[in-house]
Order: sequence, then structure tokens, then C-alpha cells
Amino acid sequence: MQTLSKYDGLKSGNGAGPSATDANSAGFQASPAVFVLSLSKGEDRTLLRRMHDGFPDTRTRQEHPMRAALPGLAWCTTFILLDAVQAVFLGGTLQRMDGFVMGLLVFGPSALVVGLWSWRRDPTQIAIALANRRALIGLNLATAGGWVTYFAAVQLVEPAVAFTLFTGIIPLAALVIGRLGMAEAKAVRSPLVRIGYAVLAAGLLLLTAITVFGWSGFLRGGSLIALAGAALATMAGIFITAMILVGQRLDRKGVGPGVLYAVRFPLYLFIALVAWRLGFDAKAPIPLAEIALAVGIGLVVLAFPVYAVQKAISLSSSLAVGTAAALIPFVVFLMQAIEGRVGHSNATLAGLAVCFTGAVLASIGGVRAAASPVVDGGN
Repeated sequence: MQTLSKYDGLKSGNGAGPSATDANSAGFQASPAVFVLSLSKGEDRTLLRRMHDGFPDTRTRQEHPMRAALPGLAWCTTFILLDAVQAVFLGGTLQRMDGFVMGLLVFGPSALVVGLWSWRRDPTQIAIALANRRALIGLNLATAGGWVTYFAAVQLVEPAVAFTLFTGIIPLAALVIGRLGMAEAKAVRSPLVRIGYAVLAAGLLLLTAITVFGWSGFLRGGSLIALAGAALATMAGIFITAMILVGQRLDRKGVGPGVLYAVRFPLYLFIALVAWRLGFDAKAPIPLAEIALAVGIGLVVLAFPVYAVQKAISLSSSLAVGTAAALIPFVVFLMQAIEGRVGHSNATLAGLAVCFTGAVLASIGGVRAAASPVVDGGN
């Protein structure tokens, strides 16, 4: 699916390639967790050409393939580690810190700074975004829905489970949206991709069952809480899918990634402010220094991994990036074990393995379909 592999800001609306600055601002657009399985498809021929163009010197790649592969490998490793840290960090921090406060302090200042910086570069982009009122409202609704539900889900169930449900549903949701006729959610015709999606869907259902029956490594309550956590993580992924697709539409109209980030958060920030004042996620008071540290870490693990993904895309094959992305739930599983808050669960590990298999199959099928001369724009 083209739009998910492009992710809002790999190219700005003016057609310029992903410079370090644009990539950095695009990094603020959404959780890097979105990439864990959505990028694993690698189905877009345009993206493959961009990845080729991202290499500084084709002759260097041919003469020194190992040396040329090292930067891409380094960036893949970076976004794997940071995405995993993000999931475990949120799962632990939000047990003792109000999630709405975290959202306000991370997304509020960053949206303001990135928005002002982008406005200074090209003020016409703000006007374009405001002129597309329906898309702007949809972007805000999807962003608010995605972050509210994900922040709630990661508090209730095992981080590796919440993370995988959240990101794994994205390609499946986009497939459904594409069948409903949304142009940005086009798919390719590939039996292997369909098999991969089927295996991925089975893995997500398996993880949900493992959580509901209490076989996972962490659960903040009984089976109803487990079902609520799994449902919230899935809903978050569906919201983020809509956010990506609507953002893609605005991107094609000329709204760059920095402005996209800034204009998508007003509704979320309003909801977070009201929810914080009403105490919807109130926790025991924590020291100001701990809040500052949590927000600082949050800015790094919520923003920088997307830039790392974009660098990996420009320096690696889509199959390499997709496989790396599909590995992230396993790294989350390992890191949450190191953290010690979450117990070890062989059942969770088995569910992650099924999802990983589906993601890799879809990635291989997507690469083959992207290289073939016939691309189906419907289903």
C-alpha cells in the first residue's frame, strides 16, 4: 500500500527529497510504532526508486557493497532500538504519570516549535491546510483518537502486545479502507502479500486471546481489562491509519511534514488539557524533576525514530527495512524483560512469532509486486 510506506513526509508536497531537515520535522508526525508492520510491505515502486536515489554514489555501492550497506544497517538498528525503548518507556512511565500530561508536554511545545519553523520557511502551507477544512478536521480527529487510545492501551496490557496490535492492524485497516474506495489506500495484487496479511491477522487474534486468557506477561486487571486494552490498541492503529492517509492527501496538496505535524494536534491538545483538568488519568503526584526527565525522554523516543526510519529507507532495501521493522516487537519483548516490570511469557513470544512471519511474507510479496510490471490499483 503506497501511502503507508511513504508515511506522510518522506517527500514534502513540493516534490523535494527527504532532506535531514524535512525528515526531522516529519519525525514528529506520529508514533514511530506505526512503521513496525506498515513499512514491512514495501509495495511502492516509487518508494523503491527513492531508495535507489538515496544512495550518494551507485558506483560506490557496486564496488564496495558491504561498506555501502553499513549505514543502512546502522539506521535500521537505530530505529529498532528507539522504537522498542519507546514502547517499554511508555508502558512503565504511564503507570505512574498522567498520560494526558505527558501528551501535553511532549506534543504541545514540539508542535509549536515545528509549526513556527515550518511557517517561516513557507507560510503558504498553513493557508493550504486551512483551505482543506474537511481533511484538516479528519487529521485532527484521527490524531486525537490514535494517541488517546494508545496511551490508554499501553497502561493496561503488556507493552509488546499493545505495540504489536497497534501497529499490526495498520496494513489490514488500510486494506479495508482501500476497498471502500479511498484513493490513498491503493493495494497491489500479490498472493504472497495476501497470505502474509492472513498470517498477520491470525497472529493479532492470537495475541488478543493470549492477553484475555491471562497468559501474557502483564495485565492491569482481569479479562475485561485485557479485552479493553487489546481493543484500545487496535482502535489506536485504525485511527493512525486514517491519520496517515489523510496526511498523505494534504501532503499531495502541498502541505509539508512540519506543518502537517503542527496542524494535526490542536484537537488532541484540547482533549488532553480537559482530561487532565478533570483527572481522567490522575496518578499520585511525582517530583517535577521526574516529570521533566520523562518528557525529555519522551521527545526523543517519540520523534527521532521516524527520522531514523527515513534514513534507513534511503540507504537500504524495502525488504531490509520491513524485516527490521517486523523485528521490533521481539526487541520490545527483550527490553521489557530487562526492565523487569513485565513477566516472561512464552505465549506472548509465540504470538509475536506468528505476526513476524506474516509481516515478512507480506514484505517479500510486496517487494516482488513492486518489481513486477503490473500493479493493481484496486485490491
